[in-house]
Amino acid sequence: MSRIFEKSSWGIVYRVNVFWNFEILLLERKNQKGKNIYVIPKWHIENEEKAKETALREISEETWLAIEYLEVIKFITKINFTFLATYLPWNPTINKDVYLFLVKYIWKDEPKIVEEDPEEKWEKFTWFKWFKIEELRWIDLKPDVYSYIKKNIQFM
Repeated sequence: MSRIFEKSSWGIVYRVNVFWNFEILLLERKNQKGKNIYVIPKWHIENEEKAKETALREISEETWLAIEYLEVIKFITKINFTFLATYLPWNPTINKDVYLFLVKYIWKDEPKIVEEDPEEKWEKFTWFKWFKIEELRWIDLKPDVYSYIKKNIQFM
């Protein structure tokens, strides 16, 4: 059985709306089983890139939000997990380190969903939505974004 080691950066993106309330950006996509799920922006750290740089780059690439309007407010935590990648032909075990950041978006434009690579169907985002913090309690998210926000609300 093969094992793959990966490093990723994930960003909890928030903005302050016109009513001075916090809103959290989630992206909607279909998982490997075809079910619609919500996720936060994330991807692999490339080459010698820093985790913070990856978080900003990936948020911008996945949402088309201009990177100059994104600001990393805080490094939240490093998460490690292992899973069986049944979506790959040889079913490797993936050991992943994830760097989680709190990122403020200075509101200029709404995110965009742009179709680019038809080969990555299961990673394709179909929609986005801004959620009030309390709404996150009822959404099945991994990691538990609601808990991380509650622990770091004083930094927002």
